[in-house]
Amino acid sequence: MPELAKDYPFILITGGRIQPYYHSEWRQVDAARKKRPYPIVQINPETAADLDISDGDWVWIETPIGRIRQKCQLFDGIPPQVVHAEHGWWYPELPGEEPSLHGVWESNINVVINDEPQYCSSISGGWTLRGLLCKIYRAEGY
Repeated sequence: MPELAKDYPFILITGGRIQPYYHSEWRQVDAARKKRPYPIVQINPETAADLDISDGDWVWIETPIGRIRQKCQLFDGIPPQVVHAEHGWWYPELPGEEPSLHGVWESNINVVINDEPQYCSSISGGWTLRGLLCKIYRAEGY
């Protein structure tokens, strides 16, 4: 999809599990939130410098489906054209009623992943979590 890549030049990978959480659980556990209070997107330092993004900045991760925000973590171990976003984020401190649903629309990477049947596995029904196209930019005001 070369035309799409012009607007979304980065490869997005998601789904990496992080401690102290278990999948999308335990965001409501104070001890876990103290260790990892915010969702992290890993970005190569060269890429971040080119985009005027610093370690710890909130950034938008945008796909053709929508956008969410996570905090930048500079990481030398990721190729410059790839970003890795944490999955499963929600904020138990935000209201649980619609439309907030504990802030699921704020930082949960699944919000920007296409889950239309034609993009899902015909065997398991799972959607693509790696190799997606995205763009990233600093989230002003956060």
